[in-house]
Amino acid sequence: MDECGFTVKKMPAKIIMGIKRRTSNADGRSVADIPACWQDFLSQGVAAKIPDRAKTPAFFAVYSEYESDWTGEYSFMIGSEVTKADTIPEGLAVTRIPAQTYAVFNAAGPMPDALLGVWMSVWGTNLPRTYTCDFEWYDARFTRPENKEIDVYVAINEKQLEKIA
Repeated sequence: MDECGFTVKKMPAKIIMGIKRRTSNADGRSVADIPACWQDFLSQGVAAKIPDRAKTPAFFAVYSEYESDWTGEYSFMIGSEVTKADTIPEGLAVTRIPAQTYAVFNAAGPMPDALLGVWMSVWGTNLPRTYTCDFEWYDARFTRPENKEIDVYVAINEKQLEKIA
């Protein structure tokens, strides 16, 4: 990691299937919408309803379809990576994450405070964000009883990053 607390990583395209809703940070809706989306995902057993799940033992929280920047409306989705999305069960949606370059941050510690701390620092940076698809990767490190970790992938313009580095 560099002194700003992130690494730069190129990632291949991914297809995520799960449940999705529109929200916004500016009007405070996301404070209720995001936990409610997680509650629905877990209580309704959504993961078990997702066909063609990839072998990746992880959940993804995807931020996409940005109206403008982090202050505008966007879509929030919780789901799993799938190998194909030929059939989308009723009530589920698909987000296609393009292959792109990310600034990857690690949220470690008490959740959701550590995760919110990462997002607040991202919002306060001058990172050249692309506002295509950002995501949180919840793997086995998140299931530990203590010392939970989540990786936060923020899509960036690598050429512009070199100019500010």
